[in-house]
Amino acid sequence: MDSVTQAALGASVGFLCWRDKLGRKAVIGGAVIGTIPDLDIIVYPLLDSVQRLYWHRGESHSVFFILLGALLTGWVLQQLIHRHRISYYSAFAGCFLIYATHVLIDVYTVYGTQLFAPFSRYGYALGNMFIIDPLLTLPLLLSISAALVSPSRASGIINSGALFIVICYSIWSLLIQSYADKQFQQALVKMNVVASRNLTSASPLNTLLWRHVAETPDGYLFGYWSILDQPEREIVFYHIPRNEQATASFRQSRAFAVVDWFSKGWWIALETGENRVKIVDIRFTEIPASANDPYQRWNWPFSWVFEKDSQPSQLQRAEQLPQDFSGTLELLTNRINGGTGWLNHTP
Repeated sequence: MDSVTQAALGASVGFLCWRDKLGRKAVIGGAVIGTIPDLDIIVYPLLDSVQRLYWHRGESHSVFFILLGALLTGWVLQQLIHRHRISYYSAFAGCFLIYATHVLIDVYTVYGTQLFAPFSRYGYALGNMFIIDPLLTLPLLLSISAALVSPSRASGIINSGALFIVICYSIWSLLIQSYADKQFQQALVKMNVVASRNLTSASPLNTLLWRHVAETPDGYLFGYWSILDQPEREIVFYHIPRNEQATASFRQSRAFAVVDWFSKGWWIALETGENRVKIVDIRFTEIPASANDPYQRWNWPFSWVFEKDSQPSQLQRAEQLPQDFSGTLELLTNRINGGTGWLNHTP
């Protein structure tokens, strides 16, 4: 999830654990600790572009870090920062919960985390939430604001209520994701499509509109379903070819290997001219400027440029096209509400 959400969640959990002993400092300490796993980027200057993709959300987001990090951070907190004010057990338990919840909500996204790094580089991802979701973040921000103003029993109740809302919202996202997946599967059956793999994930900023990608022998079918769609509305899928042959010249390169690993094979190749190919990780949402834009002009958050007839050892991120985000947001909002717009056509 985004840094604001992670800091707010850490602050809320910290206040829950240490309010009686630390007051406002529990909020500040929780926010700082909640951002520590994402500080893995501070070693980026020591890594090349390929190593960075392996490293981020790796060791610092593993189950081993949750335990070992909590042991170390708890000791620092109890011995050096708040000595004699909280017990080591309390410090460890709070740090453990902050790290565990940080990693858990990162698993909610399609980016996922390498839970067993460095022993396994598999990225665990549920896709039940988008990387930014205001309905997850706002209750936390409101509760920690109350805690900072007055760390009283009342603010403690408010904070507990905010965490309860977050838990309920998480459960809701998983349940509605499962229901959405069934809608997509039924639609594919009606089309006599047998997909080798399927991926259902939340669309940007909400858990009302859901995105599905189905892998077929020659590419992918993309479809959207909103909880606000009329019951009789059929799901429309559109097809994008994988274009695997465009990767032949650099398929064995170090750079392509990490993209293939990172995307779990969910990629398409777009030939952009001038002997260049853009490899797109299609797990992350596409960003169209208008409903009539061809997919070649969509912005893709995770995409890389490769030169044909080369064996690159480094990655080059693709430049994003100029974007009218107000128009994109209007398309998204209209589609959430059951209207037309967001990728409503078949190229």
